[in-house]
Amino acid sequence: MQIKKLLVVGGTDPSGGAGIQVDRFTAADIGVYTYSVLTAVVAQNSVEVLGIEKLSSEIISKQLRAVFSDSQPDAAKTGMFASRTGIEAVSNVFDEFKVKNLVVDPVFQSSSGTIFLGASAISLMKIRLFGHARVVTPNISEAERLAGFPINDLNDMKKAAKAIKMFGPEWVLIKGGHLLGDECVDFLFDGIVEYKYSGKRIDKDVRGTGCIFSTALASMLALGEDVPEAAEFAKNYVSKRIAQAVSFGKGNPQSTPSFFKSVFIKP
Repeated sequence: MQIKKLLVVGGTDPSGGAGIQVDRFTAADIGVYTYSVLTAVVAQNSVEVLGIEKLSSEIISKQLRAVFSDSQPDAAKTGMFASRTGIEAVSNVFDEFKVKNLVVDPVFQSSSGTIFLGASAISLMKIRLFGHARVVTPNISEAERLAGFPINDLNDMKKAAKAIKMFGPEWVLIKGGHLLGDECVDFLFDGIVEYKYSGKRIDKDVRGTGCIFSTALASMLALGEDVPEAAEFAKNYVSKRIAQAVSFGKGNPQSTPSFFKSVFIKP
């Protein structure tokens, strides 16, 4: 049996609740091997971000070339960027090596509120990176920033998806967990076809759910699933991870992989 491979690009989280660390255990949980390329080293925990060390475009490019010169990932996922130069470096290498099955999770700030990217970097991401993407996966606040208007309901999500689609991704998936209501609805759009994925809201504010969702989606693309089926899997998977999240520190709970269930989660 051939092992499928996923490239994840993003920042670190030493507490394991988000970023590259949670990307790796999510993919492993699903059965996909990960290559990981860092854009920044982030000192954070369950409460706050204490500092960010941005990596140079040179070392970001070298990390990517080290992967692509040795192997061809079956899918890729980008998460946190900390600079315009990081976005440029990744886009240039993706151009050269024709990355496939790319999921772009447009992470603009941490769950604790620390801003990672300014307006000019976000504009560059839309111009340079979205055109590579098979799927872009913003949450509500990210979609508002990308589309340029507030999102209050499903109709607004549809309008925002159409606006974001203009930047070139094959599919746009807006995650609706930050809207009010008993149901959490995600909206998927390819320019013509629309899908809605609904789930009952779980009353937990869990760290790293955006990372988990996008990595689960990319993992399923690596395994050969089509986007609508991969999105449905990711929706169900992240719901389970939220339900089984636990607190290791002083702040919000964080996800654990499914194989931790018997150890940490009481029935």
